[in-house]
Amino acid sequence: MKDLETGTISWGWLGLMGVLIILELLFVYEAMLADLSGLQRVFGVFIGLAVLCFAALLYALRVIFYD
Repeated sequence: MKDLETGTISWGWLGLMGVLIILELLFVYEAMLADLSGLQRVFGVFIGLAVLCFAALLYALRVIFYD
């Protein structure tokens, strides 16, 4: 059986996750503002960017914990 090694998470990965979380919150906030203003096309763009940031965050978490 393979022994599991515990390691530390590098500052680069933590910084990347912090940037992705901030970008995602920013995109969701801008999407809410666009929706309140009645700009549905801009709303769609910001929601798409938020989904992409969430997917990148999930991928970074997978790389950190499962690779």
